[in-house]
Amino acid sequence: MKIRQGARVVLLDHDDRLLMMQVRNDGVIVVPSHPVPELFWILPGGGVEPGEGLLQTARRELFEETGLTDVDWGPRLWTIDVDVSWAGHPLHMHESYFLARVRNSQDVSRNHLEPGEHDAIAEHRWWSLADLVTAQLSQTFRPPGLPLLLADVLSGKGLPSEPVALDM
Repeated sequence: MKIRQGARVVLLDHDDRLLMMQVRNDGVIVVPSHPVPELFWILPGGGVEPGEGLLQTARRELFEETGLTDVDWGPRLWTIDVDVSWAGHPLHMHESYFLARVRNSQDVSRNHLEPGEHDAIAEHRWWSLADLVTAQLSQTFRPPGLPLLLADVLSGKGLPSEPVALDM
């Protein structure tokens, strides 16, 4: 089975709000045990390109998907390993999640999106923890359990010395 390495960014602003992207489910990636609705929320990130490390991927993807570069990088918080179907083919995904915080107020930009991402990414939004907790009743967030994971990060309990393996 092929393996896809990826990196995502848990990006916080000065008010401890989390940046997420609402994306359209195009049916290309299917996680059999965790179906998603037509629209759902993910953290910025994507696949490792040849010659890249995980943190390099996180930085590149954050820039491509948001235009943001003026951030302080923190530790790798979590990893997820999951078997998926990608365009009908089995694939093992290994994703790492890095903590980062914007240094200054910056506007999110769609100017650096890949051509297919313009249609796939419906919107960007900064979420407070309280808003995430309330919205999880009607919205789908990835990774699963994100509000609780974010609460641990914000309290300082969720800053591991080694990344925590999350269940998908």
